[in-house]
Amino acid sequence: MIGTCTLNPSLDYYLEFEKEIELGKTNRSNLEYYEAGGKGVNVSIVLNNLHIPSRAFGFLGGFTKDFYISLLQKYEQIRPSFVYIDGMTRINVKAHAPTHTNYNAAGPYITHDDMKSLAEKVSSLYEGDYFVLAGSTPSYLENEVVDILCHEAEDGVKLVLDDCDSMIVEKSLSFKPFLVKFNLEEYQEKVGHSVSRDELVAHGQSLLAKGACHVIILESKKNALYISEEGSFKAPLSDGEQRVNTVGVGDSIVAGFLMNYQRSYDGMESFRFAAGCGSATAYSKSLATMERINQQFESIEVTRLEDEKE
Repeated sequence: MIGTCTLNPSLDYYLEFEKEIELGKTNRSNLEYYEAGGKGVNVSIVLNNLHIPSRAFGFLGGFTKDFYISLLQKYEQIRPSFVYIDGMTRINVKAHAPTHTNYNAAGPYITHDDMKSLAEKVSSLYEGDYFVLAGSTPSYLENEVVDILCHEAEDGVKLVLDDCDSMIVEKSLSFKPFLVKFNLEEYQEKVGHSVSRDELVAHGQSLLAKGACHVIILESKKNALYISEEGSFKAPLSDGEQRVNTVGVGDSIVAGFLMNYQRSYDGMESFRFAAGCGSATAYSKSLATMERINQQFESIEVTRLEDEKE
């Protein structure tokens, strides 16, 4: 079983416009729709599209929670396992004109009792299961989140850290996480300056040395990097120009890697399939489907970074 956890999910309201949005004026959309949002939920949705069951953990509350759950009901392979809280699940507005603009709410306050309830639900995972913690963690919850990760690791659950805060990652490396995935932009924000590919790879290798089993880096809109004991590798995701989607590419990569690794136990082959999943999302209006993944997977070629320097 794969469990995904989104601490601050969102009900995403998409508005599509044919022309650029004009500030200070009324802009009328030509298409509107809702999606259940959140990085962990994205992983669960792509797993569903790959016919892999998962449990979606996290927090939901307010009048938005029932609609959120109803949106998940169309995914037969997702089992919602949320903790219901007093606060309200946030609504994020995604305005898609030729230029995309997002309006993201902060989200509800999570109490210590809420975290205890979450820990109880997550403790239902068994040895050999995967637990995917995805997205940021409020600073006041960091220690409690690390405690949950520690408990799960001690029970033999394999940890996956998908775009988690650097403190969470650093404190979890001693638990030997199965996979750590991060992206270039967030790493540059952490270090405060532009980072070269060599620096990215060096950081990935340091994560391996401290305990991570596999590291995937979303280097840009065009490429993903994979760091393991086998070496350092690159796979293309898109040409950057025809790409139509920026949401969920990295989460699709995580889902694809987990799905393939469960069957092949081959990191390289799993990375290639993962890149196909990320590419499928990049070229789709929504998250990757099996049909689109199969189309993109055939064109994915993984190259060793050391070979590019020769």
